[in-house]
Amino acid sequence: MTNLRFVPLALAVLCLPAAGAPGEPPPEIWGLTHLADYLALTPADISFRPDYTEPDSFRLQVLSGLMENPLGMIDYAAGLRRAYTKGQPEVTAALLSRDLAVVGRPDRTPPYRPTGPEMQQGYNLFYASPGLNQLMARAGLYLDVIFPRSAETALASLSPAQRRFLTAEFKELLVSHAEEEFFTPEQLDSVEKIEEKYTEEFTAFGWRIDKDPILTAGFDCLRDLMPEIAALRRDLAAGTLDAGAVMKGLGQIPEKGVGEESYLGRQPGWKVGGPGPDYYEGDYWFIFDFGGDDVYRLSYDPARPHGVIIIDLAGDDRYRGLTDFALASGCLSAGLLLDFGGNDRYDAQSFALGSGYFGFGLLYDAAGDDRYDGDTHVMAAGSFGLGLLIDEGGRDCYNAALYAQGFGFTEGMGVIYDTDGSDSYYAGGKYKDILRYEDHYLSLSQGFGYGLRPWTSGGIGAIIDDRGSDAYYTDIFGQGTSYWWSLGVIYDSSGNDTYNSFQYAQGCATHMTLGVLIDDAGNDAYIGKGLMQGVGHDYSCGLLLDRAGDDLYTAWDLSQAAGSANGVGILIDNAGADRYFIRNADNTHGYGNPRRDFGSIGLFLDLGGEDLYNGYGGDNLYWRTPSQWGGGMDIERAPRPDSAVIGEVQ
Repeated sequence: MTNLRFVPLALAVLCLPAAGAPGEPPPEIWGLTHLADYLALTPADISFRPDYTEPDSFRLQVLSGLMENPLGMIDYAAGLRRAYTKGQPEVTAALLSRDLAVVGRPDRTPPYRPTGPEMQQGYNLFYASPGLNQLMARAGLYLDVIFPRSAETALASLSPAQRRFLTAEFKELLVSHAEEEFFTPEQLDSVEKIEEKYTEEFTAFGWRIDKDPILTAGFDCLRDLMPEIAALRRDLAAGTLDAGAVMKGLGQIPEKGVGEESYLGRQPGWKVGGPGPDYYEGDYWFIFDFGGDDVYRLSYDPARPHGVIIIDLAGDDRYRGLTDFALASGCLSAGLLLDFGGNDRYDAQSFALGSGYFGFGLLYDAAGDDRYDGDTHVMAAGSFGLGLLIDEGGRDCYNAALYAQGFGFTEGMGVIYDTDGSDSYYAGGKYKDILRYEDHYLSLSQGFGYGLRPWTSGGIGAIIDDRGSDAYYTDIFGQGTSYWWSLGVIYDSSGNDTYNSFQYAQGCATHMTLGVLIDDAGNDAYIGKGLMQGVGHDYSCGLLLDRAGDDLYTAWDLSQAAGSANGVGILIDNAGADRYFIRNADNTHGYGNPRRDFGSIGLFLDLGGEDLYNGYGGDNLYWRTPSQWGGGMDIERAPRPDSAVIGEVQ
């Protein structure tokens, strides 16, 4: 058992100035500087040189910079939150895309610009609304010309076989199969070798893919369509536009199947729905629906990729994906689903609900209590592209299995913005972590970044949740966590939140990577077993920052500010009466193990409140743990009048 020795410190320490005044750093930065000095470190010591690993052709510039300055994750997460603009998903998407620039490739390729003749599509008008016709004309230009030509630019350097590889073999690197739980060791080894072969084959040509033309084409499309949609909604609300009259047409009704494709909005793959309930089934390019409780049963063939635009103005709608890549999926193109009202349900398979797979996928839901269900690479997932899910109101429920809910793979970014309501996030429960456990499942979700070690760097995954008391659940890997040259982020601004996971979670990073969880306010609970709550393993930095509230932290081991194998683990709680419970005191509460000559760093900070510990820490104490560079402090930034003694634990 460790002996505790209390050593009185100087009066200057007892009267530490309060941080946060004008001109002073934020409390967390002030506290880190102070604790680092106590441990004979400086904040600048928290850095990883980019030449620790062999650079690959897929590394994002922003990740390269943050690896050299991991504490910059705090400001970066705040920047993600500021990127959101209410009612303007095109602004948010364009801002996020800046962070998809690759090291050595700072120039971004623009989308295809249509010629004058291409802009004259020559359709006859059918619907009795100039505004609707204008919107469809703009959408048609993107779907027929700009999206396919931009995709051709993006993939111009690839052979037909390499293009097919993207939606076949490469897809398998992100797909799991439940039956693998019952594979023999020999079968599992065979699967691993096949995936390694696919990875090596991809890295030989994947660097020639230029995702930017498709992404920018998607943002431009949103920028052109959103004002047209807003004008239609205003006219409907004011009563100057009658949806029923619009649906009757201009009086010249084409005979079904005879010349119908020459009328705007009635060409193959296009449909306009009225104010009542409508039913849609199949592979669509464009749907506009005025309202009603609608049913969508949609499919998509990745062998024949194309853009998709779905606009639904109102109603309690039911969206179901009959195949992968249906429902707000940008597969080698742009897929946009915009729903402006109602309590909706989204049931997807995989690669959907804001999935950017070599493209841009957006699901924008402006209001209502909604439910999102899907399997893999869903709910804001990006791989060589941008996946974005924006929900602007209501109590929402998110359920997924794998690589979901703010997931960023190689050259990809996936971000959920949920701006209001008490929400539930669940990821896992389907694909077992068969190499380590019999009763736990992989999640790899909820603000999770992932790369293919050691071949390709990963991307950026994030959840930004502004209001409400939220519940987050993952099993293995999740909640502001990442693996191999990636970044995972959760930023929750308010509410009494619960974070529950088993392992590798809650501000955790493993193998040359970064993970951060920031919670601004509320009485929160962080629950799990190990490698969580501010843990960095193997040249990585994991950080958990809770700025206010009476919080509960529970874990077993290697958690609560633990650095392992030259990693850095940081836990900071700025205020509140907190409780820290751990099972193994040997590698928690500010622990840095001494592996690989120069060791690891663990920094634990509690900057206010009456706190309870059962590990190394204690209320109103400084301490060092029996490790290379590890320790913590529990102090009052603005000391109470009765705080007479601060001690040191060794």
